[in-house]
Amino acid sequence: MPRVGRLFRSCRRSEVSFLRVIGPSTDQGVPVVDARTSGPPRFIPPTRLHDVAVTESGSPLPAVTTSGRPRRSGYAPYAEGDFVHHLLDEAIGEHLGCDEPHAVVFVRANEDWSSGGVARLAFESHEIGPVCERALQQAGYGCEPAPALVSGYGFALRFRRADRQRLCPALEVHPPVSEWDPWSCDLERGHDGVPHHHHAMDYR
Repeated sequence: MPRVGRLFRSCRRSEVSFLRVIGPSTDQGVPVVDARTSGPPRFIPPTRLHDVAVTESGSPLPAVTTSGRPRRSGYAPYAEGDFVHHLLDEAIGEHLGCDEPHAVVFVRANEDWSSGGVARLAFESHEIGPVCERALQQAGYGCEPAPALVSGYGFALRFRRADRQRLCPALEVHPPVSEWDPWSCDLERGHDGVPHHHHAMDYR
């Protein structure tokens, strides 16, 4: 069964909709919400949530039937970072009144929704910052500026699941920033003298 927090996108080419699993499967089905708005919750049959093949490099392939044809119904897993990129692109385009394909420079996000990640934007914060923050908050994320990850024009937002936003804002960063898989610190803010830590990291 899909883990709690997993994102899925509709397999219908004409439909751009996203679901997020918010709890374990029950007799009623799998509890999900519209990932863009965080609600209202509903149940769908587990058979509508498809597995997805993965290439050797880790890139997802389209969900396919047993005959190898792309599925045209149900939902396939969708990457957390791709979803945030789409979310911000959509919000910025609506705010500016036009498509701005280079407004989002990159998004790096861990597949663990609670860990989150960072989004690098090509505009200054006062131009699109409030719009981006509202879009993230509506989708169930907490967010805040991450000035340490920016040099030059533009700004960055650190985000993670809203109920984890109160924790330490530090991210584990591996240069180049545009290619690392981020982990957020799971300790309380102001943990002076104690190293940053993420409970799910494999420190071996």
